[in-house]
Amino acid sequence: MTTDTPPDDDLDAEPTPENDDEQTFDPDVLSVAEAARSGSRRALMVAIRDRIAEAVTDSDCPPRDLASLTKRLQDTANEIEAIDARAAEDVENDPGRIRELEAALRAVAPGHPLLTGSVDDRFDASTL
Repeated sequence: MTTDTPPDDDLDAEPTPENDDEQTFDPDVLSVAEAARSGSRRALMVAIRDRIAEAVTDSDCPPRDLASLTKRLQDTANEIEAIDARAAEDVENDPGRIRELEAALRAVAPGHPLLTGSVDDRFDASTL
């Protein structure tokens, strides 16, 4: 009697793009220790978030730990979001970015009031 399914020799193999069906393979995922050594606060928080998420979803997670782990997971996610928001704000306030936007506007509308300085955006209380 023969079977059509090949033997499963790589049950203990490390996940790779070829054999990882359950999750997306990401070679840039760092362990908590690697992220700490990297010096990147965001990388460390992402590694901590991922580690806590693993613990929370583990069926062997003691119920007494679940509440504190879930709270810590939420706090970590909020901190990552704050780091990302600060980074986005830094990009928005970057003088180089402002020059790029001005150049793009100049290419599309060279006489735009924002470029000529003719926009009067002073507040006038008498118009109320």
